[in-house]
Amino acid sequence: MKKYLIAIGLGLMIFSCTPKEVNIIAIDVLLTPSEEMHAQAIYLNALMKQNNPETITLDENHIPHITLLQCFINEEDLPKVNNALEGLFSTIENDSLKAENLFYYKEKEESFAMISVEKSQQLLKLHEKTIELMKSFILKNGSDEAFIQNPDGSPISESTVTYVPEFVEKHSYENFDPHISLGVAQKTLLDSLASTIFKPIRFKATSISVYHLGDHGTAQKLLWKSE
Repeated sequence: MKKYLIAIGLGLMIFSCTPKEVNIIAIDVLLTPSEEMHAQAIYLNALMKQNNPETITLDENHIPHITLLQCFINEEDLPKVNNALEGLFSTIENDSLKAENLFYYKEKEESFAMISVEKSQQLLKLHEKTIELMKSFILKNGSDEAFIQNPDGSPISESTVTYVPEFVEKHSYENFDPHISLGVAQKTLLDSLASTIFKPIRFKATSISVYHLGDHGTAQKLLWKSE
């Protein structure tokens, strides 16, 4: 009986010492734009889809957004992340944001396009504060499994996987580039959209949210939203 109890005790010790598996997910802490700005982004993307059906689709499952931070975290830390971000939206909710232009690479026949958003002092401070609040939760060792997988079974692009852990180092602070991604289309179409469809407008954010990321930086699954 004594040997049996010792064996159980040793078994429990081994089990308790086994490292707990960490489930890493890729997230986007983002601003959602006003209804008017949202509608313009959806419309521009729909026109680009007619030109290039393979580009990203903006819809209720791939929302237009302004990224404040992309990173890997332990999924178990999500409640702590949400608590850390609580109240942050109040620092930006009354501020006016500006959609400045339709940006794309004019020297290329086909280009990624986005709506450039003015990097105001308020927006830059919000970006920096977001990183400060999130710093203790950020992980570096995420993989393609951290993303929402593509429905067609195709792998998550390598550029997507490498972009996320480099966000703070390469795409933040003085390199922060606020924008709303639209997708890829032919330059001739983008020229037309820039001159006849795109409207530079002022708008407000409707929330700060945390989304589970999919391929190409798409915000696919809502995990948390500011009140």
